[in-house]
This record gives sequence, structure tokens and C-alpha cells, in this order.
Amino acid sequence: MSNNPRLGWCLLALGLTGWACGGNPTALPGVSPTSRPPTAEASTPASATAALTPTEIQETSTLPGPWAEDDAVTIRGSDEFVRRTEEALGLLESQAPEAYEKILTYVEIIEQGEHSGMWAFETPPRYEVGDATAFASLPWYASTIAHDSTHSELYYNYLRAHPGEAVPQEAWAGVESERFCNSYQLGVLALVGGSAGEIDYLAGLSGDHCDLDDDGDCDWDDYNARDW
Repeated sequence: MSNNPRLGWCLLALGLTGWACGGNPTALPGVSPTSRPPTAEASTPASATAALTPTEIQETSTLPGPWAEDDAVTIRGSDEFVRRTEEALGLLESQAPEAYEKILTYVEIIEQGEHSGMWAFETPPRYEVGDATAFASLPWYASTIAHDSTHSELYYNYLRAHPGEAVPQEAWAGVESERFCNSYQLGVLALVGGSAGEIDYLAGLSGDHCDLDDDGDCDWDDYNARDW
């Protein structure tokens, strides 16, 4: 598989109708960037103004569920996928232990799938991973797990701060949240041995690349067009 970093990580969540998850009917999982780099710096949509600030994000969270009390992540997929994911988690445990602990808290299942996406609103939270992500370079794959655990952390931080309320998409997967998760991923990628090319690529991303067909929105056509 290619080690091109553009092929392998989970980013923006799409605000599309038709999903009833955790009381939020507009929620969809986070999505990977396109296999091409973003063409321009994204502007922040009005809906992103409600996103949690970095200060709020950094507040201590309560445990999201009983899965956060164990020291394991359930891995589902082919033998090759399971081995690869175990290697990525092992790399994080040894080189980025704080990120590894976050993953244990906010991601219970890592599952091989057709597309990549963080299903933070499922119980327990699940990171679905396409092969282009799982079989990119090992540091890159590891950093995507850290990235998506941060999306899940944002989701649960909102639940903690707003008990009984539906979690708005922009609170955990809007453009501003995406950029925050990118920054976190960038630090982890450096810790786990990401290449200079991967680091430069990630540092240059705008966080706005869900619109694969360039029609001005992020909808099911874009979701189904993903090949990572």
C-alpha cells in the first residue's frame, strides 16, 4: 500500500441528515481528507462558532463509559489489520504514552471498514479504518488514532458540560475542532517518528476537505465517494 499521507486519516465529520445516533439525528462519523491536498485555506462557517475552545477542551473529563476503565482496545478485522493496529498502538504506548492513555479512554473499538470515520456517538465509541489509512506508514496510522480519539474526547466533553443535550456536530467535528485535532495529531506524529513529508503535509492542511465533488456542501455523495 502507498505511504502517501494524503491517503490515510480521519478528519471532518459531515453534518448530514438520516442518522439517529446518541440523540443527534444529524451526526455522521469523522471523515478522511481527500486523496488530493486542500486547494485553499478554509473559512470558518457560522456554525463553527459554537465549537468548544481549546481551554474548554482541556478541562478534565469524566470517564465516558465503562470501557474507559480497562487497559485494552478491541480490534476487529483481518489478521493483517489486527497486527497492524497492534503495532500502531504499541508505537503510541512506547513513544506517546499520554496519547495512548487518551485512546484507551475515548476509543473502545478499532474496526477495519470500507471508509475511515470516528463514530464517537456510538456506545462504545468506534474508530472505523479504511485500508488506505491502516496501511499507510505506521507513524501516520498511529497518529490518526490519536487524532480521532481527540474527536471522541471533544464529544464527551460536550456531554459532560451540557448534560441531557444533543451534541452539535460543530462541538466535536466542525472546522475549528478539526483544526484543533490536527494540531494534536501533529505533535503525536512528531513523537512517533513521522517523516518530514508527513509532518509538512499535516501542518499545511486547512481542515476543510470533505467536499469531494466541489459543489459547496458535504453530503452523502461526498461520503460515498471516499476511497480511503
